[in-house]
Amino acid sequence: MSKIKQYSFLLWPLVILLITFSAFIFKPWQTTPKDTISVTATGKTQIIPNIAKINATIQTTNPDLDQAREENSQTVSGIVTSLENLGIENKDIQTQFINAAPGYEPEILIYPTQPRPNTNQVSTSLEITIRNFQISEEVLSALTSGGATNLYGPNLTVDDTTLEEAKSRARESAVEAAKEKAQELAKLSERKLGKVASVSEQGDFGVPIPLSVRSEEDLSTQATQIQPGQNEVTITLSVTFEVK
Repeated sequence: MSKIKQYSFLLWPLVILLITFSAFIFKPWQTTPKDTISVTATGKTQIIPNIAKINATIQTTNPDLDQAREENSQTVSGIVTSLENLGIENKDIQTQFINAAPGYEPEILIYPTQPRPNTNQVSTSLEITIRNFQISEEVLSALTSGGATNLYGPNLTVDDTTLEEAKSRARESAVEAAKEKAQELAKLSERKLGKVASVSEQGDFGVPIPLSVRSEEDLSTQATQIQPGQNEVTITLSVTFEVK
């Protein structure tokens, strides 16, 4: 019995030494780098804008600054009421800025001419979001007839839900294109395509060309140009595949 204990006592150090020696030889903690193929592919889809943003400036002048501000406030209030009567929600009418400054006229009796204040100007800028394109002309007309002195737009875009749906369709197309390209490269190199190792994405959603309207006369000739058209949503993927 004592001999068995003696042999066991000698055997365990040998087992531990063998395991340690094997670990240094085979190095199980080190992984062999896998062979990969990297490709870039693009997916595209068309999307129809469903939102138009119009920027309107309302400017009033009066020698009395408080009177200019009051007149400006009344004009803006009237425009907002007209827009709400057309169905524009209050959340879609946003004040961008309010500016008050003296107006000047040149003094022509001396040279160089020295400007001097002769009145006061108050300006308010509004951003109007139109979600129903069928009333776009009525909205522009309400702005110009209500006292807006400058209009800029429309900037055409889409709501977040519609954009994400379009990006998903473009992304699916890009993935299929990446698989096809990687399959072709693997076949040419006499390898078999494995699983995806990594993916990175880039997006390009396009910018529409705005329409500038500065007067009611411009409005009458250009308002009919407000058409949503189509924008192209593009997704570019860089995909790395393992190969066998």
